[in-house]
Amino acid sequence: MSRSPEKYNIELANRQIQVNEWAYNNKMDTLFVFQLIFITLMMVTIMLVLKGQGFLENSFVWYSIGVLAVINVMIIINRSMYTNNKRDKQSWSKKHFDGDNTQGSPLSRGDASYQAYIDSVRSEYGASADSPSCRCPKPAANC
Repeated sequence: MSRSPEKYNIELANRQIQVNEWAYNNKMDTLFVFQLIFITLMMVTIMLVLKGQGFLENSFVWYSIGVLAVINVMIIINRSMYTNNKRDKQSWSKKHFDGDNTQGSPLSRGDASYQAYIDSVRSEYGASADSPSCRCPKPAANC
């Protein structure tokens, strides 16, 4: 079965939108990392200048630089691992779940506690299980 040219063009355009979104958000993520490094380098430079002028002690400066470096490395590794391992390869804003390490919601739709929760919310807002979930001020045909 062949696809019509219109359907093919729509699918191609949708995929191009996904690629563009991925590229844009990847650039934004890279820009975030570069900003993080730049701000850290500026803070280190300011601390080293103040240390040279005698305003800050040597141990405080090196301890602060070490803490900033560890925080930067942790953030960069976290973002890199998330992008490489968890982020969906086609849509930037979706997370990819492996079957091995995911847990279902404790309130799955068939669970009795989920039904009890839904019933409590409905009773709180004055709706019964067989009535529509919206409450209009005046009864309307589209409610």
